[in-house]
Formats: sequence, structure tokens, C-alpha cells
Amino acid sequence: METLARYDSSLIVGILGGGAGTTFDAFHMLWEAKKHGARVALYGRKINNAEHQLSFIQCLRAVADDQLEPVEAVKAYHGALQTLGIRPQRELADDLQRTDTAMSYSGVSSKGPAHRNASAPGPDFAKMSPAEKVQWNLDRWKRIIG
Repeated sequence: METLARYDSSLIVGILGGGAGTTFDAFHMLWEAKKHGARVALYGRKINNAEHQLSFIQCLRAVADDQLEPVEAVKAYHGALQTLGIRPQRELADDLQRTDTAMSYSGVSSKGPAHRNASAPGPDFAKMSPAEKVQWNLDRWKRIIG
């Protein structure tokens, strides 16, 4: 995500919400993606499958606006469900868990470094020529697919 976000400042990069997961997964995915340069998120199924879509969106907005961190947002969402008399699909303790569907937008998974060293700085695309950007991408694909 960081590399893509820095590639060209005129590009607006973002995430798609994906499939099922806990409420924490959704809020953490948004929080982490934003932290690493995402500027937009599209959560279709996650919103549609929420017990109360408006409360879910309000909590997503609070995470996006840095008003709540993911754990706080899950607790706020469950509080809203309780106030509305809506039984949650998962108990709070279960909904605060991260599942395998969660992704890392920093290049580091929850289980450790992905394809690159997490401490290695990314390329500064703003200082690269178009030819250098092309070469960097070709080299990257060679590392990925061999």
C-alpha cells in the first residue's frame, strides 16, 4: 500500500472490504490501510451484512477520521447494537478477534515480513524517472514470479 500510495501523488489508492470476517477485521483493515496511504475504502458486503448498517458506517467513519481506534470502534458498535436492542452475530470477545481473512497493507503480515524486509525503506517514486519506475516494477515482478 505504501509503495502504491507513493508511486504517484495524483493517484487515489484504496481498499476493497472483501468477504466475511469479524467487525474488528473491518475496522482494523481500514485503520491500517489509511495508516499506510489509502485514501478510499469500499465496503459493500461488510456493510450489507452488518447487523445495523448505519451504526457500522458511523464507526467506520470514526476510524477513518482518527476518532476511534479499531478496538474502540468494535466496542462502540456493540454498544450501539445493545442500545438498539439488536443481538450481535458474535459476542464482543469473539468480534474483537482478528481472523485469517485480515490483510496487511504495510508489507508485513501479522505473522511477520511478507515479500520484503519490513524495515527496508521503499523507493521514492517522486524522484524516479518514468524509465526507473518501469525498471523497478519489472524487477519487482521478477522477484514475485521468478
